[in-house]
Amino acid sequence: MFEFGRNWASFSKHLEESNLLEAERSLKYLFGDDALKDRSFLDVGCGSGLFSIAAARLGAKSILGVDVDPVSVQTSRENASRWLKSDANISFAEASALNAEQMEALGIFDIVYSWGVLHHTGNMKRAIANVTRRVKSGGLLMIAIYNRHSSSTSWWLVKWLYNRSNRAGQKLLIWLFAPIIFIAKWVATGENPLKMRRGMDFMHNVIDWVGGYPYEYASIDEMVKILQVSGFDVVKVIPANVPTGCNEFVCKHRGES
Repeated sequence: MFEFGRNWASFSKHLEESNLLEAERSLKYLFGDDALKDRSFLDVGCGSGLFSIAAARLGAKSILGVDVDPVSVQTSRENASRWLKSDANISFAEASALNAEQMEALGIFDIVYSWGVLHHTGNMKRAIANVTRRVKSGGLLMIAIYNRHSSSTSWWLVKWLYNRSNRAGQKLLIWLFAPIIFIAKWVATGENPLKMRRGMDFMHNVIDWVGGYPYEYASIDEMVKILQVSGFDVVKVIPANVPTGCNEFVCKHRGES
């Protein structure tokens, strides 16, 4: 399995105020300007803790970030200590989205957020089922999942090969695919790939993409059906800006608020 926490820790050495501001803009775009204020917020697969920190800065009353990788948990704690006041109601814990008991122990939240995480668990459908149960009646859910594309199987092979290679082989794959990804993103979006809108910088994102294994994906229609069966109305779908990128789904739990 890819060392996601190690990559997030490396990225966090370069974390700047601009990254946090962009994370705040992303959350506002997904949920609304004041949607997080005085709400409880669960960040599943918190990575660097960036979006948990952004939620705190946007006024969430309590924030819990969880990750299966202990390096990510520690990195998130360090970043929160650096960027937030000591009285911020934020915490981080180690938990697996595949472990129903661990997830149930977290409690119920007004807003549950999991961006680009559950397709890396090895059992995406089970992970989605466990995460959706953490949303209160009438609450909000945001999940981002890799889009199904004709090249998805080929990328699965690349990721599998990366994780079977030694360090030298991994570096070779990164430098082989970095220019390909750069050109593909520029052509697909018409924007400079070095100016990342969310999450990591370009090179850390390339490492995450080439090495990110386990790896699953789903079409928009497939995800909408899964979410509807789980008891949610899909209120917003943001298609991936590149064919194999993440589709974003903002959903509301069918229940009285």
